[in-house]
Amino acid sequence: MILKYLIEEEIVLKNYLSSLFTSRMIKVLNNNENSYIVNDQVVKNYYVLKPNDILQVVIPTILSDHIVPVNKPLDILFEDNYLLILNKPNNIASIPTRMHYDKSLANFVMGYYKQKAYNFGIHFVNRLDFATSGIIMIAKNPYIADLMKTKIIQKKYILKVYGRLRGNGIIKTNIEKAEDSIIKRIATAGSKAITYYSVLETHEDYSIVEAILATGKTHQLRIHFKELGHPIIGDNLYNNDSGDLFLHSTELKFNHPISNEVINIKKKPNWL
Repeated sequence: MILKYLIEEEIVLKNYLSSLFTSRMIKVLNNNENSYIVNDQVVKNYYVLKPNDILQVVIPTILSDHIVPVNKPLDILFEDNYLLILNKPNNIASIPTRMHYDKSLANFVMGYYKQKAYNFGIHFVNRLDFATSGIIMIAKNPYIADLMKTKIIQKKYILKVYGRLRGNGIIKTNIEKAEDSIIKRIATAGSKAITYYSVLETHEDYSIVEAILATGKTHQLRIHFKELGHPIIGDNLYNNDSGDLFLHSTELKFNHPISNEVINIKKKPNWL
């Protein structure tokens, strides 16, 4: 990916870059010998730009070569040269771990890239827990990943909770790490974690709920509905439950990082 700029004033290249990229992205660019081209000549970041210079910034591809490619079908909801958006099954890790070295979604994406001979990287824009299903977004290079951090992404979830829940509501707490666990979080007094919800269906002993995250704290929905007295069905971490977790990322809405087009991706869970 190559970005092109017409220079309007005299300025040192590294100072010009600081208005365009994050410090993390500039570090990535500086580590690549051919990142900066001015008037068809490769230059270093201390080069002094002049008015009417043409600057090209070459975005390197970070290939995630440490991820083992595994051939497994993907449920692709959206794809272009910048983003790959998938429907993640439940009970699959997003990234490889010691326990899921070659069984994560990233492994399957790398297998897809190899099949297509794609020269892209894997940069997760959002993450879903192992047990959670639904929409997950991957940027194909570090620049797009950085741009997506500046975008407002509206996230909606569908979940099935115990009990008869009615109407709409807002849940506000703080969420902090539990002292006796490296995984669990706990709700505490405050309002830094905010969830908006509306009930879609009410049945005899369960309800179907749509939730919007105003914040994105770890395990926020699982903790908030537990606090509400209506834990998510299948939550074995906060409710000692068994079976599949009925929690699904059902919608992502955002402005595309390059075209600025509104992208709205929807996917219902297979259990609904």
